Amino acid sequence: MKHDGRRRATAAVTTAVFVLGGLAGTAQAAEKPAEARAGAPIYFVHGYNDNEASDCSSIWGTALDYFEKQGKSRSSMKTVAYYGGDTNCDVDLGAGTTSTRIKKVAASLANRIYEDHTSKGESVEIVAHSMGGLVSRVAILGSAKGWEGFPPGPLKVSDVVTLATPHKGILDTDKYDSTQWDSMNPDSYFMEVLHKKENQLDQKWASGTDWSFVGSDEDETVSGSSAIDKGHYADHKFRYLRDADYEISHTAIRKLVPGKDKFNLRYWHASEGESHNTTNGWAPLQTAYNALDRGGDW
Repeated sequence: MKHDGRRRATAAVTTAVFVLGGLAGTAQAAEKPAEARAGAPIYFVHGYNDNEASDCSSIWGTALDYFEKQGKSRSSMKTVAYYGGDTNCDVDLGAGTTSTRIKKVAASLANRIYEDHTSKGESVEIVAHSMGGLVSRVAILGSAKGWEGFPPGPLKVSDVVTLATPHKGILDTDKYDSTQWDSMNPDSYFMEVLHKKENQLDQKWASGTDWSFVGSDEDETVSGSSAIDKGHYADHKFRYLRDADYEISHTAIRKLVPGKDKFNLRYWHASEGESHNTTNGWAPLQTAYNALDRGGDW
C-alpha cells in the first residue's frame, strides 16, 4: 500500500536508519531541532468529553509515568484543560464547554504556546488524543495562516503525535448533540476547511513540524483510516490492525498494555513511500514516545 503524500522539500535532510518490530530500512529524514532533542516541553491535549469534566491525571497518568521513566522530567510535561470541569491539569485554557468551537479552543492553546514558548525562541512537542489532535492541528494551522484570534506568527512546534484523532471525522455522528461533536462529522464545514488543499500537511505552513498519526482498526469511535488521515499527507502513520490477543480501543490507544509487548501494526514513513506490516510492533504509548524521541530520524 502506497503512502499518500510527498516529503517536504524545505526540510533539512539526513540519512537515517529506522527499526520497528525487527524491520529495518534506510530513510531520508528531517533533521530534528536541537532543543527538541534535548527535551522540549511536551503538551498533552485530551479529547472530547460530553460531561465537560476530564481528569488529566487519569487520562494521561500512564503516559506521564512512562515518559518520565524514559527520562523526561515531569515539570516539562504539561497536561491541558479546556473544559470548565477539567481537573488535575497543568495548563488551564479557560472554562469551555462542548458548545465551544474547536477553533476557539485551538486559538487558546496557540496563544498559550506562543506566549510561553515561541516568543522566547523555544520549541514544544504535542501528544494529543482524539479531538485534542484537531485542536492541536488547528492551533498550528491558524497561527501560521494568521487567522483572527491566533498569535501574530507561526508556532514553534517540532513534533505532533495524534492518537485516535478523527482527522477525517468520527464514526457515530449521532452519539452526542453538541457543537464540537457536530464539527467532527465527516461532512461538516470544519472538516471541509481542514482538508482544503492549502490547509493540508504537505503545504509550507506545516513544514516546521514532524507529524505522526496513530490509529486503530478496533477503535469504534474513530476508524483507523480516519485516525491516519488516509488519502492525505503526514510524515509518519501507524495503524494498529485487528489483533486476537488485545483490542486497541479508543481509550486503550493512549496506554501501555501490561503483559503484552508485540502488536499487529502497519506503518508508513513518508520518505519510504510504502507501508510495512509487523506482528512485533510497539504498544501505542511506546509508539507515541518514539515518534517524539526520533522525530524525523527513523
